[in-house]
Amino acid sequence: MRMMIGKIASLVALIAPLNGFSAEFHVAPHGNDEGDGSLERPYGTLTEAVEAVRGLRQSGDTQPAQILLREGRHQLDETLLLGIQDGAPAASGETVFEQYGAGEIIEPYLKFAAYPGEKPVLSGGVPVTGWRKLLDPPAELPSTAAGKVWVAEMPEGMERFYTLYDGKGRLKRARDSGFAYTKAGNKRTLHFPQGALKDWDNLEDVEIQARPGRAWTINMLPLATVDEQAGVATTSASATYGMGPLPGYLHKAGESVVWVENVLEALDEPGEWVVNTKTRKIYLWPSDPADDGSPRGILAPATTELVRVEGEIDYEGPADKAVRGIAFEGLSFSHADRWAWKSDEGRVGWGMQHDWEMFDRPTALLRFRGAEECRVSNCRFVDSGGAGLRLDLHAQRNRIVDSEFAHLGEAGILLAGYGPGTKDVNHHNDVVNNHIHHFSEITWHSPGLWAWQSGRNRMVHNEFSHSGYSAVLITTRVEPNRELDGEGGRTIRRHEIAAEDQQRSRGGYENWKKREKYNHARHNLLEYNDISHCVQLLSDGNGIYVSGTGTGNIVRYNHVHDNLAEHFPAPIRCDDDQHETLIHGNILDHNGGRAAGIATKGVNDITNNFIVNSTRAPNKGYISFEWAPVRGSKVQRNIIVAHPDGGVAMGETIRGGQTSEGPKLETTVMDFNLYFNPADEAWMNAHLSRMRAAGLEKASRFGDPMFVDPENGDFGFQPGSPALELGIEPLDASKMGRKK
Repeated sequence: MRMMIGKIASLVALIAPLNGFSAEFHVAPHGNDEGDGSLERPYGTLTEAVEAVRGLRQSGDTQPAQILLREGRHQLDETLLLGIQDGAPAASGETVFEQYGAGEIIEPYLKFAAYPGEKPVLSGGVPVTGWRKLLDPPAELPSTAAGKVWVAEMPEGMERFYTLYDGKGRLKRARDSGFAYTKAGNKRTLHFPQGALKDWDNLEDVEIQARPGRAWTINMLPLATVDEQAGVATTSASATYGMGPLPGYLHKAGESVVWVENVLEALDEPGEWVVNTKTRKIYLWPSDPADDGSPRGILAPATTELVRVEGEIDYEGPADKAVRGIAFEGLSFSHADRWAWKSDEGRVGWGMQHDWEMFDRPTALLRFRGAEECRVSNCRFVDSGGAGLRLDLHAQRNRIVDSEFAHLGEAGILLAGYGPGTKDVNHHNDVVNNHIHHFSEITWHSPGLWAWQSGRNRMVHNEFSHSGYSAVLITTRVEPNRELDGEGGRTIRRHEIAAEDQQRSRGGYENWKKREKYNHARHNLLEYNDISHCVQLLSDGNGIYVSGTGTGNIVRYNHVHDNLAEHFPAPIRCDDDQHETLIHGNILDHNGGRAAGIATKGVNDITNNFIVNSTRAPNKGYISFEWAPVRGSKVQRNIIVAHPDGGVAMGETIRGGQTSEGPKLETTVMDFNLYFNPADEAWMNAHLSRMRAAGLEKASRFGDPMFVDPENGDFGFQPGSPALELGIEPLDASKMGRKK
């Protein structure tokens, strides 16, 4: 280190400040050990550049520094850890927060950036070389693959990996056509039809992707034992629920709900691969071969996270020390592995709602864990097995802007604070103008954006599309009385929860108000986003989902459209135990589902939303009030243009066998709404008569809203529209979504 400090000190005089940075270091894939970080003699690894900056700091230079990455692939064989020493000195004085989001832009203290005009890639991939054609294929290889499969040794030092890449992206691991359960099992046991599973020699390499008896989740589970004769298998890690048949209304009997991955019997298409860690062989049918037919550019991931920015976490205590002022600009992050479930240790009880993600785990390409005033801009998070980016535990005034998240095995962006308790330190972050698409490609239930125990974030002008399940989540859904091994049970900060609240569970608005102080996903601003093509692989998901969390969340001016899944319940949903949410000014256009517009299970305000061009007549309501009392909810100045077949405008749904009080339209504050069905002028007569008898909907009307140009997203009003008389605000879809 003394030598490094001396080397850096001698270089300081040679490095001219650029754009406010006192020092600038260069890194290039072609650099070598003799480099000094200059443009002419760049370092060969990012780690060398980070150590150089650290040496600079120790020499006494505390001015901002920049690391510029040149074109090409920068390989990270292990996670690059950036800590307190790499960030800006602690700020003096009290932090002043804006109402929402990160507030004033702070110039970075340490910046990692692309060299101007170039596109560097941070990659967790290790090259796989030495490919040879499989001339004597094993008997289990399908005949269609004979003569087309190549084999190579696993990279030296690598024990296991779950994804594989070539120059065009993530390759498909071999997967069979699947099967249905023969009967119900439990979380570790499943029953399979004859021949569906085998007691493979390398059973520890084989995983099953299973839908465990629920519409909203899917699990990738390692096999532990297979009894072929009895048709019973066990897994090394527990499923979220017992593994058994799905309800008939969600799934046709006999259709596959379990698929086998990583067996030679399933290697039957170009681009598929299998790895056997016992023989250390990788089998691949190349989809982008070299001229001689061999695989080229194949990478096996060495880590599940490429970079972690981590402060000093006082997990049990009230205060953390955050890293400040680190920025990433113009970089691509690729080729990290999926964080696989291997056993119940460290997994059971640590799952966030329905195990849709894991609490405080290394599941993303870039992870901030105890960070303030950090920035990610114009970056790409693409072609990886896990999530794109996480902001874990303590995260404040960080900004994620103008970036792309695509072809990810799991989530796009996750903001996850501490579990329910009084420690509330994940808030006031920006997620702005990002393109988040084709995520959840391996773990289908993973969201595009999730604020879990994270509040007062500004999440605006993003575009979401092509998800396996829901696009955006704002949730907590962990009650103080949750058992340790229940979903999220181990995240609860029981030492911070008052004794009288320890046993409180879900149970109505008043009960929620007593627990709300522990649920920190509150006062989030979710506006001007574009959301489409959700729930393409699972069931019962939504465009925007808010559930079991705090007060004051605002969902407004979003364009949610073209979500046509058969089991798509609603574009916007306030689910179990959710209250005091404002849903305003959203355009819900060309959607299917049982509720083609908005579903709510609680006291939430629904104002000035346009529900139009629905592909079906919903049986639960264009606005659906479900299960819970909704007394005091404002339902005003909405426009519903019905499907020609009509459907229910305002629905009341109780749960099967429910004996407690359900939702009653007469308990809402409902008026100034505009309804229209071009095929049936009497469509709303019964509803309006009923409501007016209760003193509601007195000003509401049936009539054509006379939109200006709805086919092109202009939901303004022509002169003479009844919407103008009702005081309804016009909406414009062109203002929603990403800005150019």
